[in-house]
Amino acid sequence: MTQQDGMTQHPAEMRAMLIDGFAGPEAIRQRILPAPRPGPGELLVRMSAAGVNPADWKACAGWLPFLRGFDPLIAGFDGAGTVIATGDASVPFQPGDRVAFMSSIAIDGRGSWAELACCKAAHATRLPSSVSFMEAAALPVPGTAAREALIAGELSRGETLLVNGGSGGTGSLAIQLAKDMGARVAATSSAANLDLLRSLGAELALDYRDAGWRDALRQWSPGGVDLLLDTVGQQSLAEPHALIRQGGRLAGIETMIPDEILPDMAALEQSGIRYIRASANFISLGEHLRAMVAQMDAKRLAAPPYTVLPISRAAEAMMRVRDGHVRGKLLLGIDGKEDWG
Repeated sequence: MTQQDGMTQHPAEMRAMLIDGFAGPEAIRQRILPAPRPGPGELLVRMSAAGVNPADWKACAGWLPFLRGFDPLIAGFDGAGTVIATGDASVPFQPGDRVAFMSSIAIDGRGSWAELACCKAAHATRLPSSVSFMEAAALPVPGTAAREALIAGELSRGETLLVNGGSGGTGSLAIQLAKDMGARVAATSSAANLDLLRSLGAELALDYRDAGWRDALRQWSPGGVDLLLDTVGQQSLAEPHALIRQGGRLAGIETMIPDEILPDMAALEQSGIRYIRASANFISLGEHLRAMVAQMDAKRLAAPPYTVLPISRAAEAMMRVRDGHVRGKLLLGIDGKEDWG
């Protein structure tokens, strides 16, 4: 293990938020655990901030079976902080580097909601000084899902895109990424967030509670959009095929909901519409993170609007995400003593 010269020796213990049973967000517990040590190809990161994603409350509810075998199970899928050690000298990082990363929770149960977190070096990217820890922590899960969907959906310059759920973390990044690709973008949200959609670059901002929003979309893109990106779920959008042109594409974000309602495949096939399921992809994760951070550094991409809560309020944060009471992105502050209560 390589450490930064002059840095405090590897701590023996750390505070972490454990998923203690699968009874929902209320079951998360703060515990003292042995500090992790990075293995080959890994980084040890002193955490500054972490994202709160829908996957977090679903993990606490027991909806992610691939997590059930880990004991202990530390919550948190992504975050940002400072490298304090590396598992070996072969990784392209060194102690002192500021990074954003996807955690190893799905690999070995070591999540990011802790004072220290291990991650695969391949799942991290270095941060320039222009990108804050909070901005960076808002990127990994929603940003990689958005990029996966747009790339798999083969969105190209001049095409039209509808983002269903444009004011959330994934949607707000998808709008900007699509605009940067040269597409024309429409997006839905509540009336309170229409100005946000426009500020992100949406040409057409639609209130999904307005009975006439589908007619407005058809006037904007006669014949239907080329690609529809659904960040919310089929339950929020009846007959999506009616909004997509003949031969277009529908991209859905993987929700990991056990009784998820899927689109009418027969109706899609009849209209020649291709259906794509997108999620944060470990294989291309590093590439996605590097690309988005470079766009942020070049001022071509902004972090979603975010709210920060101390990690001591992690259960509340998950319930707010679960209940849909978040505009943009919800983050957890981790590096201050006051953050732990």
